[in-house]
Amino acid sequence: MSWQHIRPADLAWRTVSPGFSSRVLTQDPFPVYQYRVEARTEAPLKGLVLVQEGSGELVGGVRVAAGDLLWRRAAEQVRAAGAGLIWSQLELPVSMQPGVGSFKVGVDEKPWQAFEDPAGRPTQPVQVLLDSTLSALRTRFVPTYEAGEHWHDFDTLYFITAGDMQFGFEGQYYTGDVRQVRGGFSYGPEKPGPSGVEFVLFSCGGSVNLHWSDLERSPHGALSR
Repeated sequence: MSWQHIRPADLAWRTVSPGFSSRVLTQDPFPVYQYRVEARTEAPLKGLVLVQEGSGELVGGVRVAAGDLLWRRAAEQVRAAGAGLIWSQLELPVSMQPGVGSFKVGVDEKPWQAFEDPAGRPTQPVQVLLDSTLSALRTRFVPTYEAGEHWHDFDTLYFITAGDMQFGFEGQYYTGDVRQVRGGFSYGPEKPGPSGVEFVLFSCGGSVNLHWSDLERSPHGALSR
């Protein structure tokens, strides 16, 4: 499908083991799961992980908290703190997997910088979390900013981490929602809610390149309902 609006709150949890549950968010462009660990419970963490709620500690002593991005090629036990822990896990194909065994990008570790638009149009600041075959940006839109109709080269996944935003005819996306869009389809405008919005965008194939529809025609046309 060309796009999906995924509302995790509408999806049921499945018990994996005592205190550890999972649910499937999407299978497109690859499987994405969400995991929940209850307070002071241990569970395995593996793959590319975006921590969304709570905090905890990996067996090696590495602290993890909401907003962190982690990669673990081999499973590692994590113990949730008193508020529990929820993360989304991207099951990356081999071609997109990082070349290292593990890393962690803390929520405040990367500097905020301008997103350079070749057309010179206003954009919003970003944190570059990854820039490879799989790329990832964290960005914030102030309430007064609006991004007109545009498209990206590669399939993208949006994780709304704070606030809310409207994506064209798709309606309003709220904190916790996930958006999947096929590359080469145009959409928009993007309009943040009254408190603005923060989200993490994954580009599944290369860097996040922005193409404005009024300057470059999208290869597959506009998204449709």
